[in-house]
Amino acid sequence: MPVTSIWTFAFQECTRLTSVKIGNGVTSIGDWGFEGCTALTSITIPDSVTSIGDYAFYGTSLTSIAIPDGVTNIGPRAFSECKSLTNITIPDGVTSIGNFTFAGSSKLASITIGNGVNSVGHSAFWRCTSLSAVTFLGDAPKIEDDAFKESSPTIYRESDAKGWVDTLAGRPVKLITEKP
Repeated sequence: MPVTSIWTFAFQECTRLTSVKIGNGVTSIGDWGFEGCTALTSITIPDSVTSIGDYAFYGTSLTSIAIPDGVTNIGPRAFSECKSLTNITIPDGVTSIGNFTFAGSSKLASITIGNGVNSVGHSAFWRCTSLSAVTFLGDAPKIEDDAFKESSPTIYRESDAKGWVDTLAGRPVKLITEKP
C-alpha cells in the first residue's frame, strides 16, 4: 500500500534529520509531522501535497521552502520558530494564513502571498523581526489587527487588486511597482 500522508508526530523531534524528500502521492503532512527537527534544513514537497498540518515544521532549521501550487491548507504555527527561514511563497490555492503561522521566524525577510488568500490570522507574523516586505498578489484580505505584531514590513500589492487602502494591520501599503 503506498504512503499517502505523513502522520501526526511522524518525525517529531528527530534532531539528526537534515533533509527530506517526500514521495509523490503523499497528499498531507500531519500535525507536528516534523516539529522539533532542529537540524532539518531542506525538504522537497511534491505537487501531490494539498495540506500542511498544525505545527508541521515548528522549530526546524529550514532556510527556504517551496510550497507546491496544490496546497490549499496551511495549519496554525506550521512554520513558527523557523529561525533560519528567509523567504517563502504562498501559492494561489491557499485561502487563509492561520494564527501564528510564521511567528518567531526571525530571519524571514520577505513573503509573497498568492491571490487566493482572503484572511490572515492572529499574530501570523508576530516577532518576524527581519520581515521587510510582504507582497500580496490578490485583493485585500481580512486581517487581524495584530498580524504583524513586533514586525514592521511594508505591504506591496497589485495595482488592479480590490479593497486596498493606505495601511493594512497598521503597516503601510504600496504598489508592487514601488518595491525597491
